[in-house]
Amino acid sequence: MRQFSFQILISFLFLLGISDLAQAQRKEKLKYKAEHGMVVRDKAGSYEKLWENVTFSQKNTIIYCDSAVMLKSSNSMEAFGHVRIVDNDTVTITGNKLFYDGNTRKAQMRENVVYTSGENRLYTDFLDYEMDTRVANYFNNGKLVDLNNTLSSRRGYFYGFEDRATFYGKVELLSPEYTLHSDTLRYNTITKIAITDGRTEIITSDSTMLYSKGGEFKTIPEQSSFIKGQIDTRDYILEGDELFFDDINKFYTATGNVKMTAKNNDVIITGEKGVYWRNKGLSKVFGNPVMKKMMQADTFYLAADTLISIEDNVDSLKRILAYNHVRMFRSNLQGKADSLAYFIADSVITYYFDPVLWNFKNQIESDTISLYLKNNVVDEMYMQKDAFIVSQDTLKQFNQVKGRNMRAYFADNAIKRVDVNGNGESIYFVLSDGDSLLMGMNRILCSNITMRFKGNELNNISFYMKPEATFYPPHEITPELTRLGGFAWRASERPTLQQVLSPVPPEEIATDSLGNPIEKPSPSKPVQKSGLSATSGAAKGAAGGSPNKASGTLPSKTAVPTKKPNLNGTSGVKKKENSQQ
Repeated sequence: MRQFSFQILISFLFLLGISDLAQAQRKEKLKYKAEHGMVVRDKAGSYEKLWENVTFSQKNTIIYCDSAVMLKSSNSMEAFGHVRIVDNDTVTITGNKLFYDGNTRKAQMRENVVYTSGENRLYTDFLDYEMDTRVANYFNNGKLVDLNNTLSSRRGYFYGFEDRATFYGKVELLSPEYTLHSDTLRYNTITKIAITDGRTEIITSDSTMLYSKGGEFKTIPEQSSFIKGQIDTRDYILEGDELFFDDINKFYTATGNVKMTAKNNDVIITGEKGVYWRNKGLSKVFGNPVMKKMMQADTFYLAADTLISIEDNVDSLKRILAYNHVRMFRSNLQGKADSLAYFIADSVITYYFDPVLWNFKNQIESDTISLYLKNNVVDEMYMQKDAFIVSQDTLKQFNQVKGRNMRAYFADNAIKRVDVNGNGESIYFVLSDGDSLLMGMNRILCSNITMRFKGNELNNISFYMKPEATFYPPHEITPELTRLGGFAWRASERPTLQQVLSPVPPEEIATDSLGNPIEKPSPSKPVQKSGLSATSGAAKGAAGGSPNKASGTLPSKTAVPTKKPNLNGTSGVKKKENSQQ
């Protein structure tokens, strides 16, 4: 029992010692001096008024002011006019008015407050500061300025011992290269790294807009990463699960569920990763990228290994490029090529290097194929060099037309007329009895040819410039006569929508021993050539009354563009109006 009482006594004395120590600390009196002073007594008690060269001190804190009121009973004071606090020779606070509690060592500075710590300056009209913890907090708006950035908000906390600050409510960060807006922001005053929570908006010096749900922003250098956001460029909005921007090298990246939406036309590009170079106005999307463009009630799908969008102040230079394994799908038009350029202002889509397109029953090939859009539908198609059209009739025979260049005209999403310009050749099979009986085969050489279609099938053909025609009855037709040079039937390569939206199988991409893709040389001419639409009964004897003689009238000539579309500039191929129907 005595031992227990002794332990209680020891505990009491220990607590009493702590209490006395705390009281001693709390009751450390403010020291002060002034040129003039007087004691004032009233019903509330007494206080001392001080003026001229007033100075207060406590521990490592010195306070200067023009005048003050000292309340000895509470160990507190109020200071007025040119108030200045110097704490530990590292922090200086100036303002118009101050209330200071010497027991808690807390200062409340008001009006035109400037807090200075190293290179950091904080401006506000309402600042509370704790001397022992060196925590400063402001409310009713404030601004922190350092050598690199300016941060402002409704409320903020500056932690002097930890070299960090936290901002709340309408936060704005101004850096040399961008402006950031958020509702909450944490800032390291040494590393200059800002971390935001919630919706964040960034506006770069060239007005590029970025949005996110929070992230980390390195203001020195200007490199930042954040999650689930978007980049607002001149012509596009780029979105992704994770975003990163490097304002030193002027590029931005988006990773995961990337989506790039055009602002002024119905184009959306998706993929797994996107990169935007601000100085170049260039965006690159890869990782199974797909472009979607609305065309009236239909959607045009385009896929490739890489899709690139190029912005420019000149509308005619704005374009979208596709490289390697290009596939496209629309309900009435499918195709594939090695590369593609879509000139947005001209509404021209040009396919390069072994392109092949399919329109209903027609297979179309050429060294270069250009589609001209009008009101978001295909209006014309120009096939430049080694043009070839082929189609299969009801008896599985191939009608073919080839020539140096061709121009096709569309109506209701189908080919209505094709003009062959130079070195024209054709093979078509004449059928009867409901297109079930072979009557023979026409093989014709002619410089210029015009084909007219009806119901997606060949309706008639006109030949100009001294045609040379030969008709072969069925018993004289041999396999070698049924093919024009360069013929190839490529129906197995015709892409479906699922194939366009799916990644290219790895086995289709040649790689070196390290697994890197091998760049195949650009072919000087397509590997295969082929061409035409199925003929109908109306096409029988199209050469004139006798199947052995070709005839027709010469329409006005179509001007043939000779300049190949350019991947690096304008489309090059200019659309020419033609009066022949």
